[in-house]
Amino acid sequence: MPSISPPPLRPASGVERDRPDLGARGVVALLTPAENPTAEPELSLLMPPDVNLLTARMYAPASEMSARLKAYETRLEEWLAPFGDAPLDAVAFACTGSTYLLGPSRRRPEALKRRHGPCPVVCAADALKDGLQSLRAQRITLVSPYPSALTEAAQDHWRGAGYDVAAVIQSPLAHGAAHPIYGQTAATLLTGLRQGLKAGVADAVIVMGTGAPSLAALAVASEETDIPILSSNLATAWSVAHQLGLEERPLITEWLAPDAPWRERLWSRFPAVRARLKST
Repeated sequence: MPSISPPPLRPASGVERDRPDLGARGVVALLTPAENPTAEPELSLLMPPDVNLLTARMYAPASEMSARLKAYETRLEEWLAPFGDAPLDAVAFACTGSTYLLGPSRRRPEALKRRHGPCPVVCAADALKDGLQSLRAQRITLVSPYPSALTEAAQDHWRGAGYDVAAVIQSPLAHGAAHPIYGQTAATLLTGLRQGLKAGVADAVIVMGTGAPSLAALAVASEETDIPILSSNLATAWSVAHQLGLEERPLITEWLAPDAPWRERLWSRFPAVRARLKST
């Protein structure tokens, strides 16, 4: 079935003003957990030309992961404050785990107040939902890098959103890794994706987690199947580009296509991961 595209919010750039040289088509504030090693490089590769990605690291010094995750989404204004009067056109909140733990009762702001006007906020979990809607997908398989409690919260989230979760695949942790999400590798996620693609008939597969290096695994696995594969970072970049009014590839299917521009940028920037995945 043809995919559909969600309506954009009006970005702050709708106010007439000079565009910066580095960001002539958009300046995006990326909010990501302090230790996340993946969201920034993957989103930088995914964003179209002339979009500038500025990053803030969210630091919540709680010992429990669940407490840190909940703090991230409930303190968006605090994390945005260090940007001052930077000419932001959108905010990308790259932390799906926060949304899963806080549940449906938490109402996330669609925009944050800025001097130039309201600045739209794209939350990674909401971007995934928009991506599924664009694909008209109903039955999904989840590939999870999360610990068990967070995986269960993610299942509840998607079932509560009306989706049929056909299967949940736990991505194996890399040998010697200390962190359940950031310790993932593209190879372990590719293993999980391949298992997920074989788990049963699904309209789409989601590899979860903005901190898991899923883009390279997605690039390889998508060449082996006709089932659409979404990742948190790919869906976030697609949603941000749409909010900015960048319409070269408005449908999520075009971002998943074999000729999607990010694929060449990925392998050019990180050739070592491609070499490693060829041997798996």
